[in-house]
Amino acid sequence: MKLIKNISIIASFVLVLTGCEDFLEPNSKSEFVPKDATSLNELLLGEAYQRNDMGGFYEFLGLLEDDIEATEYQAPIVGFDENKYVAGFTWQPDMFKMIEEANAGRINMYKKHYELILGANAVLDYLPEVTDTEEMKNIVRAQAYALRGFYYFNLVNIFGQPYNYNKEALGVPLKLNSGIEESDDYLKRKTVAEVYAQVLSDLHAAEATYLELPEAKQMERKYKCNLPMVQLLLSRTYLYMENWEEAAKYAKKVMDNTEFELLDLTQIPVYDDDGNHMHKYINYSNAGASEAIFLYGYPDDMFKWVYEYTNKTNMYEQYMHAYFKPSEDLLNSFEPGDMRFWQYIVEAPVQLSKSADDVEYRQMAYGKILLGEEKLLPMNNATGYFGRSLRLSEAYLNYAEAILQCDNDGVNKATEVLNKLRAKRIDPNEGLPEVHDENYEPITDKDGLMKFIKEERRRELCFEGHRWFDLRRWGMPEIKHVWHISSTESYEYILKEKDLMYTVPIPDEALQENSQLVQNELPEKRTYTTSTANNK
Repeated sequence: MKLIKNISIIASFVLVLTGCEDFLEPNSKSEFVPKDATSLNELLLGEAYQRNDMGGFYEFLGLLEDDIEATEYQAPIVGFDENKYVAGFTWQPDMFKMIEEANAGRINMYKKHYELILGANAVLDYLPEVTDTEEMKNIVRAQAYALRGFYYFNLVNIFGQPYNYNKEALGVPLKLNSGIEESDDYLKRKTVAEVYAQVLSDLHAAEATYLELPEAKQMERKYKCNLPMVQLLLSRTYLYMENWEEAAKYAKKVMDNTEFELLDLTQIPVYDDDGNHMHKYINYSNAGASEAIFLYGYPDDMFKWVYEYTNKTNMYEQYMHAYFKPSEDLLNSFEPGDMRFWQYIVEAPVQLSKSADDVEYRQMAYGKILLGEEKLLPMNNATGYFGRSLRLSEAYLNYAEAILQCDNDGVNKATEVLNKLRAKRIDPNEGLPEVHDENYEPITDKDGLMKFIKEERRRELCFEGHRWFDLRRWGMPEIKHVWHISSTESYEYILKEKDLMYTVPIPDEALQENSQLVQNELPEKRTYTTSTANNK
């Protein structure tokens, strides 16, 4: 009988390491011997799921996109190095090194993903050897495949070029078991196309396994994978591959699932009886959300980088606020009566000086998460709450984009689905007529409707980790970020169209631990293009 050590120990020998020790050999009292599928199910929960207390998977990725911009200059608190933010916000090729040197800790989202992949691999390796009912084995098998497919999808879209731009570019290594192979081939980067093929293989294996289970077992929603989660990921994967027919097919499966329902934002009050903004916000990342299909991730991992220091003081009585806010482009994209502007763009109180009365509400670059009752800041580790979710509205948007491209009646079908979504988002008393007026003539131009779908996707999914990936697959357009270096001067940085930094560098730590790993092609150190005098 093979022996698995405690997975937290195994994880230290994850793919990126090149040590020769066979870490499956018994040499520790912490050995875990799986006897049944129930034990492996527990192992999955502990070592393969992105629990809401596990960070390090996404962190600064939100700083790369165009939905945020820098707030006005503020002098950093004593001991704080603003290069922590500059590294990602200005797309520096040595971003991981800069963040570490700014005393923000060592970030290795590459390794973090492989640690969870190893947990899924270990479970799949040992399933044939345990005793249990076939149903219980399939429950475990489906989850392991779904999780592994999800993590490889994330990895290849962070560290590989967009599939529709260069699918033969280097992606990430494919480690598909928990052992150490005799060949080092598994340590080498596979192409983007090969990784996508593995993602599809895993997700289809998960889907087929779920379909062998009773319907009630397919719909597990207690913080676990389920059939709709797999189908939504299949829709997303095919969308990125521009396989429009399959993307639309799987999106429709999710849309047709009666277990989930779009939240009607038009029925949620924004103002109290006196006409004051209530500062209450909806949440999609908890088990009770009608749109939530699958929950994952640590809240702080997703939002700390855009709200840190808000409403905080230190021993020097320096009053700080967040370094970032929603970009004007994003804010201006919301139309009159769009309730998402009020529910997705959080306004949090910021104390600007020692005076208790010197407080103002400021728009923050996060939303759709659990907020504290007093400070309206993201709460960490709250029972049942996570940083992100896979949710129903994405299926509507995936379907609209895909059906427009692959169906002769795509314009009408896409418009119909968009209006179903927008009817739950746009106030009928203030909103635009295409949602509520049956006589309104919709956009009939395919290019015009695609532009509208992209704008709608930006509004609906803002701050949920989609925007950066969407920009990549939509041609990698130019982005400009302005960083304020003093109260009188600002620097502008430009991410050019199809810039090399649309692909995140492999962390230095991963390269040091795996001699077979090849770095992405990187540009020279990025410098500002213009220096502008502030008007303030």
